[in-house]
Amino acid sequence: MKLKIEDERGFTFIEVIVTLILVGITAAMAGMWIVSVASGYVFAKKNMETTQKAQLTLTRLEKEFKSISTINLANTNSTKITYSRLNNSGVTITDQTVALSGSLLKLNNDTLTNNVSAFTLSYCDDVTSTSCPSAWSSTSRIILITLTLTGADNVQSTFTQRVAPRNL
Repeated sequence: MKLKIEDERGFTFIEVIVTLILVGITAAMAGMWIVSVASGYVFAKKNMETTQKAQLTLTRLEKEFKSISTINLANTNSTKITYSRLNNSGVTITDQTVALSGSLLKLNNDTLTNNVSAFTLSYCDDVTSTSCPSAWSSTSRIILITLTLTGADNVQSTFTQRVAPRNL
């Protein structure tokens, strides 16, 4: 006598293929999400490093410029300044130069920062000045520093700092 099984259980080949396709699509989407999150993290980290470099550079320039006693030369394209300053002991240090050299910003041949795409100096008569000329004059009291650095994915970030030299 032959037994007949009418209620066979299991998966058909088509059901297995459809399930594998759905799992593959889900895994691909999850993978793209993980890559997106990771690249966003790397982008944010590199831009944070750019911001820190700019802050460090502007802080150093602020320290230098606050102690300026005389400005010897501020060039016409506003990317270089030569000055004398007083050190902490009150001794005058002459021929200090801040200049843009290619993509490097230098202080007396020492590199302050790299990846500089723009650096300008403007000289304001007072704090309320909205536009400052690029040439130093005897009435100038504030130095406006504008620094643009190239960061992650060639993003340009611009930073500004106003400095009022104490000894002018």
